[in-house]
Parts: sequence; C-alpha cells; structure tokens
Amino acid sequence: MKITSSLITGFRRTLKAGNSILIAWFCILILVLVFAYPLRSSLRSAFGPSMITEKFAEGINIEAFTDLGPAFKSLMSFLTAGFLFTFFAGFFLNAFLTAGLFGSVKKNDMKFSSREFFSSGAGNFFGFLLISLIMSLIADAVFLLVVGLPAGIASGSETISDKTIFVMLVITGAVYILILPALFLVVDYARAYKTAREDASLFGSIGKGFSFTFSEFRKSYGMMLLLVLSQVALGIVVILILPGWKPVSGGGVFFLFIVSQLMFILRLFLKTWRYASVTAMMNEITSEKVTVNKIYDVIPT
Repeated sequence: MKITSSLITGFRRTLKAGNSILIAWFCILILVLVFAYPLRSSLRSAFGPSMITEKFAEGINIEAFTDLGPAFKSLMSFLTAGFLFTFFAGFFLNAFLTAGLFGSVKKNDMKFSSREFFSSGAGNFFGFLLISLIMSLIADAVFLLVVGLPAGIASGSETISDKTIFVMLVITGAVYILILPALFLVVDYARAYKTAREDASLFGSIGKGFSFTFSEFRKSYGMMLLLVLSQVALGIVVILILPGWKPVSGGGVFFLFIVSQLMFILRLFLKTWRYASVTAMMNEITSEKVTVNKIYDVIPT
C-alpha cells in the first residue's frame, strides 16, 4: 500500500536525519533566547528582581503590568519591537531550516552531513521562502472564500439568526480545516520537487505541487491527514501538560525547560517525518510514471 510504504520510508529517512533535526532545534532555540533574555532583563528592571517571580508565580498577572506606570510604555515598546523581529527572523529562518531538512530526507541512502544540510538550506532558501509566501496567500484567500465570505454575507442579513450564523461558521470552519491538508500537500510537494531539482523555477515547482497532489489525491490526502493528526495529538499533549506545570524550585524550572525542549524536538521530528513521507510519495509517483512510459515505449504501435 503506497501510504504505508511512504510513511515507513519517510520514518526511516527521518531517523537518519536526526542530527539535522537537532541543528534546526538549536537554531530556533538561539532565536528564542535572543528575544527571551532581553525580555527577562526588561521585566526585572520594571518589576525588580525580587518582585517578578511573585507577580507571575500563578501565571500572567495583568494587574502587575497596569501598576508599572511610566515603565509600562517602554516595556510594551520592547515587546512590540522584539515580537516583530522574532516573527520576521523566524519566517526567514524557517525557510532556511525547512530547505535543509528537505535536503536531508530527499533520498533513502542519505547520511548526515552538516555541509549538505546548510548547502541545501542556502541553495533553496529563496525558492522555499517564496513558495511559503505564495501558498500562505493562497491559504488566506481560501479562508476568506470559504469562511469569511459566507460569514460576511450572513452577518449582513437581518433575516438570519445568530444561531444560524454560528452553525454556518462551524460548518465552513470544518470545511476549511479539511482543505488544509490538501494545501499542505501542495506546498510540501512543491518544496520536495524544488529540492530534487534545484534548477526548477518557482512557479514550475508550485505547478508540480498541484500536479502531484491531485494525481494521487486520495492516497496523498490520507497520508497527510495521518501526519497532521500526529502533530495535532502532540500539540494537545503539550497543552494539557505544560500550562498546568508550575515548578517552585530552580531544579523544577530546569526540568520543565528540558521537557518542553524534548517535546519541541519531537514536534520537529514529526514535521520532518511529514516532509520525508511526502518526498517518498513523490518518488513513488515519479517512478511509476517512468515505468509506465517505458512500457508504452516497448509496445509496438
């Protein structure tokens, strides 16, 4: 079965790419620390070194911020600038790391090479960046068409009740969620094709993404749905465990940090498994087409 074989092949490739996943984790950790440490210093200067742990021992305390006085404006200014920097830097970094991960899982016989990881990341950086940007715009357009437009029409009508609008939002939201795996397939197939052929054009890669997605849509969609559900399951576990964990000692804080990072590495592993499985599926589709073409070539006409 193609789904099973692609998942197994993708899993094996992901295991071999373990060091690449650690590189990606470390780069993201550095980016977070670049924002977190200045934020910690700003909070200490605003609250005082002895007050900050008391203010946030039970979670985010809004009243603590409202009592800052003049320091509140400077703290909010730092948060805004820091968030914008982290967001844009993260967007560019994600394109580079994703290109490196795709390069690490493009073949069955791939062995870890930091040179290959960074070479793939640099070589496909702009292609992956533009593919992600274009597909994000397409996803936004689909959201507006599927969810926003019906909601806007319904809310502007005086004859439709609030209950009907709510039911409509639930249905259209569910439809959009079901469309998302197909969009993930298009962007992953496009990036996998760009990785296999670095000379491929941007729109040519996106076109191949749509082609591979709909040539074996049922199997590709089923595989992507399983992979996305595994990521969602991990997210649910994180939401259930980490927010309610309130360490009271330095050792507890350190242990919480270790656990959160292990979960983040697992999240990267699942995402890389998705990339590897889509790449393996693309390889199978391509090999089947090549085989069929060879058969037609030898059949006398």
